[in-house]
Amino acid sequence: MIELIDHLESLEENGELVSIEEEVDWNLQVAAIASMANRTGAQAIHFKKIKGYPEKYTIAANLLSGPGHHYSYKRTLWGRMAIAMGLDPKIDYEKFIKTYNDRFENPIMPVKLTEGDCQEVVEADDDVDLYKFPFPYLHKEDGGRYGFGTLILKDPDSSWQNWGVYRFMIADHNTIVADFLTEPSLSRDTKEIYRKYCSLKTPMPFAIAIGGPPALTIAGASGARGVSEAEIAGGLNLDPINLVKAEKSDLLVPADAEMIIEGEISPHEMIEEGPYGSIRGYSERSLRPVMKVTAITHKDKLIIPVIVDGTKVSDTQAIISITESARLMRMGRKAGMLLRWIQIPPEWNLSIGIAAVHNPIHGITFRVARYLFAITNLFDKLILVDADVFPSQLVTVIGDWAHKSNPIDKTHLLDGYPPAVMPYYRDEVEDPLKGRVRMYIDACWPPHWGPDEKPAPISFEHSFSKELQESVLKRWKEEFKIPVEPFVLPENQR
Repeated sequence: MIELIDHLESLEENGELVSIEEEVDWNLQVAAIASMANRTGAQAIHFKKIKGYPEKYTIAANLLSGPGHHYSYKRTLWGRMAIAMGLDPKIDYEKFIKTYNDRFENPIMPVKLTEGDCQEVVEADDDVDLYKFPFPYLHKEDGGRYGFGTLILKDPDSSWQNWGVYRFMIADHNTIVADFLTEPSLSRDTKEIYRKYCSLKTPMPFAIAIGGPPALTIAGASGARGVSEAEIAGGLNLDPINLVKAEKSDLLVPADAEMIIEGEISPHEMIEEGPYGSIRGYSERSLRPVMKVTAITHKDKLIIPVIVDGTKVSDTQAIISITESARLMRMGRKAGMLLRWIQIPPEWNLSIGIAAVHNPIHGITFRVARYLFAITNLFDKLILVDADVFPSQLVTVIGDWAHKSNPIDKTHLLDGYPPAVMPYYRDEVEDPLKGRVRMYIDACWPPHWGPDEKPAPISFEHSFSKELQESVLKRWKEEFKIPVEPFVLPENQR
């Protein structure tokens, strides 16, 4: 079992964690430091001393985000997620996505325990006080202090529990409010369960698990429908998730979580949430269901993980990029699409997809584009590139767009789709039946061109002999002492 503390240790061993021993303020200072770490591609951060709180309560930020494509090959967007799954952080993109999908499709049943570390300290009823814990203020315009965790709900018609990852705002010492009604790409199951309780006019028990195995967060954000995210997390871990009965309800919660917040949601009782500095800008103040907290259980030495959205690349962007790309790959391969890889770059705020295709005949790019647009509403722009393009080389993608894509016959518009989630703009549609427009750009060589008609690639790997490449790499450090780390693309990624 890879717990949060294990993940921090693994991050440190792999050079992906910085510990800050100096005192920092939960009021915006923690977030400002973490935000700059996101922008610069710096390591995850463990804040060891929080102003006004006991030293046994700490905060950890940026635990699953990597440096985007800033570091090209040596450090990767998916490196910290790979560490969370017990993999080498230098694993290449295609192998990581394949491993993720293999584990996703082979879930492992959780194990029920009689007690768990998440219940070392129990504070219930009148003892509940969310302000005892260093949940931070994240953006200056936010409506309150925010946290995030895995929201656990039980379907009233079955034994199925749904787990989804959501932010929540602290409204009072014993009241929180979570935005699980307006996240269209992730919360369909959550909304359906909530509506069932509203129909029954019965309070809905909830639990929010904070921390625990990082695979919980990845699984909870995977967008899987009608399945057990606890089983998916076990598959990602190659180890079952330990569960224990919650303090105040029959919900089963992760026994190794740092904290469990428990309570009830009364049907139709609302309270204002927001604004919040999300990856799409500040959200508006909106009425959300009231979540009354009846118990907080936690480890005595507590680590609160936080996500600071707004500066690329955040954990939110990194997780959505990987989980949605992996889902599209799974579905596309099963549908017979000639895909090599799919990437949704967080640097472009998840609003543009890139797909590398094997393109032997005319019509392949149209078929792939139409299929992908039919199964995702995350983005409304898609770039299709040849299968020899390396997944994280966005410079190559832009170059192919510029040099292979004639705007007259290589830019295509398809209509009749729902609005995409990520773009900032709001377009008005006079005819709802016509729907929104999606765009794809065919940045591939014409499929009828033979090898002799395509320009020879110019790169370190293609333009110089093996012997010369090896000589340059050897002398690079030993003789020339150039302070920048070189990298050569593996054979299968050229």
